[in-house]
Amino acid sequence: MAVASNPTLASVLPAACLASLPVEVPVGDLFDTLVLPEPQARQALARLAHHRPHPVGAALARPGEWVLFLPPGSGFETDWPTPAVHRDSGMLQVPPVLAPADGHLRWVRLGNAGRTGRAFTAPMMLHPVLPLLRVAECPVPDFQMPVRI
Repeated sequence: MAVASNPTLASVLPAACLASLPVEVPVGDLFDTLVLPEPQARQALARLAHHRPHPVGAALARPGEWVLFLPPGSGFETDWPTPAVHRDSGMLQVPPVLAPADGHLRWVRLGNAGRTGRAFTAPMMLHPVLPLLRVAECPVPDFQMPVRI
């Protein structure tokens, strides 16, 4: 099934628009995904906020991470930098669009202008921003701490 050039969430995920419970949808035919830790996803949205229309489309939140929807084929000859994880296959559980969120799986964006906006994030706008995002630094384990004698 072909996707329109500026698809809405309803055209990409019709099952989620009609569901009352989360549904499993295949990744790769109609869309790819990019998974980011939540802090970096929020930073990316903030860095791109001055663009109109906003280049970030639909996004759902799972504990600690956000899943952004990309056009199919967005991984072709593209090296997505860490901490981003690109997927172009597999299954994705998505929450219903019109039902209340259950807390573990919820929509944070329904498109770049709500349900009627573009579902896909613009890969060419997002990709250059990712290396600029701050990744939380992990504390150094005690056994690696220098010791003064």
